[in-house]
Amino acid sequence: MATRPTFGSRIAGIEGLRALAAGSILVYHVWLYSSPDEMRVERALLDRVLPDLQFGVTLFFTLSGFLLYRVFAASMLRREAPPPVRGYLRNRALRIVPVYWVILLVTAYVLQTALVREGPDLRSGPGFDADLLLRSLVFVQNYDPSTVVTGIGPAWTLCVEVVFYLLLPVLALAAWSIARRSPSRSVRRLVALSPALLLLAVGLSGKAAARFLVPPVAPYEGFLNDWHSVLERSFLCQADLFAFGMVVAVARIDWEDGVLRLPRHWRALAAATIVAGYALTARATHFGEQLSYSGYKTLMALVCALIVALVVLPAPEARPPLVVRLLEWRPLVAAGAISYSLFLWHEPLVRFMSGHGLTFGGAAGLPANVLIAGAAAVALSAISYRVVEANVLRLKARTHAPARPASPGRT
Repeated sequence: MATRPTFGSRIAGIEGLRALAAGSILVYHVWLYSSPDEMRVERALLDRVLPDLQFGVTLFFTLSGFLLYRVFAASMLRREAPPPVRGYLRNRALRIVPVYWVILLVTAYVLQTALVREGPDLRSGPGFDADLLLRSLVFVQNYDPSTVVTGIGPAWTLCVEVVFYLLLPVLALAAWSIARRSPSRSVRRLVALSPALLLLAVGLSGKAAARFLVPPVAPYEGFLNDWHSVLERSFLCQADLFAFGMVVAVARIDWEDGVLRLPRHWRALAAATIVAGYALTARATHFGEQLSYSGYKTLMALVCALIVALVVLPAPEARPPLVVRLLEWRPLVAAGAISYSLFLWHEPLVRFMSGHGLTFGGAAGLPANVLIAGAAAVALSAISYRVVEANVLRLKARTHAPARPASPGRT
């Protein structure tokens, strides 16, 4: 049930990472919305850790940077023709649009749990009119304070992803036009890294603007009907979250071509950096800051990129490292295949179940709510994957680039 990659051969562990990202966001939203008496977990440790599950969004952005930039990085480093932009855009549209439209329509008019605005507040229920539907269908709801974060709640991230999809070939082709003229691999590598550095600068600048030029009405308020929320939910404030994944993509191509030599203990150093980065972020942030203009979110993007690097870059031992073997557990791989549907279904479903008395209250209800909502969301996601995504992906497969065969010793 693994998703076929657009470029090259399948990379072990990627579906497992997608599953963990989607699962973490599901658990967070169950904790946030499912209790009928609005009593969240009050145990100190869980109350501190559960909000950090929002970083699943950061992991998704990092994976997008890695997976989508690989083919462009390969064309620069290998001095090959870049991928056809038309095919790239067609594949992106087929990947995200059809199933999103189906789930949005079901959410708005069957479940009736699409988000609508009542002044500064968001509520789910009837009232999702034609104007909101049209804006959500074309991913522009986040550009107006009166409609920001309406529709499917987590779909604000799709508005960011769409801008990345459109901007990536522009930046990559500009870099490719420079890289192809250089016979030096080291120069081409620097050129291939330049789009990532640019996005890092854009994201940090956007975060600074959201903090100082268009500040929130209160710290970490990014879901209101104001221009700060529009900026915070925009690509300008999120661009840096793709950058580190793009750097890992360049490193992956260097490894595939046999020119990357990593230090012997790099995996231990990366793991220590991951722990330190998360510990520093958890100590310094407050509830909600993970989805704000905080610079700690940039730090967590680096942490996510190191996690991806541990999965996609070589290990000194012959067999796959333990983290990859765990991520290749078949239920995780299956969950990764349906992770996009799961990401879209879960929050409207949690709101529906909570609104119809199908969840349990108090701290003791959290495990039960996770199981109930998780099982229902997985079932719906499996259906939408089979009925919509799998059929659409067959069309997408027609524009796949042929896989570049791995040279001896690369696997």
